[in-house]
Amino acid sequence: MTFAVGIFDLFSFAVPGAVQLSLLVYVLDRLGVLHVAALTSAPGALLVAGAVVASYLLGHLFHPLAAQLERLRPRRDAEAARQEFVAQVPQARDRAYVQSNPALLVAAAELHDKDAAGEIVRMRAQSVMLRNIAFAFALAAVVALVQTATGPHRVIAAGAAALSLLGAAGALGSSRKVWHMSRIKTLEICYWIPDIDQTFAAEVPVAAAE
Repeated sequence: MTFAVGIFDLFSFAVPGAVQLSLLVYVLDRLGVLHVAALTSAPGALLVAGAVVASYLLGHLFHPLAAQLERLRPRRDAEAARQEFVAQVPQARDRAYVQSNPALLVAAAELHDKDAAGEIVRMRAQSVMLRNIAFAFALAAVVALVQTATGPHRVIAAGAAALSLLGAAGALGSSRKVWHMSRIKTLEICYWIPDIDQTFAAEVPVAAAE
């Protein structure tokens, strides 16, 4: 469990936070508030430790804001994953667990086989990471647009803004795809859990996404 939580934190917060930290350092350097050259005089171990902690904290800080991107491109609902899974595995069509709440299915997979369920956790963490990186790209686009208006190097800044917007759109699209695949992976793993249909047989079908 500790390993799974560590992987989720690494992908979901630390990696996007590192991108956001790089952008923040660049902005502060451009404003003259922080001089990057001066940082090189600090002890290497201290600099690395500070960067890791700052990345993790920034990842947490911007996580709620990054979640708002899903209003622009919402995730596909759980029903889409069910339909795709049933199309691939027709014999699962009438099984009770297929219509169950995705969050409960993940919990069932974890109870049955933590190693197998770790793949679901990893995919979900990657999805959150990509969404949060998309937010960092969106911020980078804003910074680049401001620099395009104020100069210097306006052509380079305009190109950076365009690339950042493309990166944001691509990362957000990939995030939706990976989350969708994690739902299908959940259904695939739960297919092999003995007596899972008896567990969910009395449950009212739930189409809500998680």
